[in-house]
Amino acid sequence: MTGRITGALRILVLLSGLCLISCSSTPVSTQRSDLPDVIIEGMVIRNELLFPVTDVMISVPATGGFAGCGNIMPRSECRTSFEAVNYTADKLVVSWKEYGEPKQTGGFVIEIPKDLVRGRPAWLEVVIFAMGQAGARLVQF
Repeated sequence: MTGRITGALRILVLLSGLCLISCSSTPVSTQRSDLPDVIIEGMVIRNELLFPVTDVMISVPATGGFAGCGNIMPRSECRTSFEAVNYTADKLVVSWKEYGEPKQTGGFVIEIPKDLVRGRPAWLEVVIFAMGQAGARLVQF
């Protein structure tokens, strides 16, 4: 009897996988099969300025995804982990306030570093390095 259950379970898993593939929410035209598998499991936002920044937000307009920190004191950072996600190379935008004045980067795509170890989770590191200027990269700890 356990042989029948095991066989039925295998078929159920296979059918579930096929249903998930056929119900993919990503249109075929926007899928990127040429991208390597890179998993992001957290973010760190560094404030290199000599004054606090507020309302720091990282957003991905194409997906509606976002993450951020309310206040980051001078020469400090905000760090958080989240459920691991596949890196899709969509443009991201970083926004924040300096002395209450809104600042924002244009949309940009983060390049995958050549020394990134596949299969090891990466983090998104955003650095506000000068007044009105920020950059981002993928890092592994």
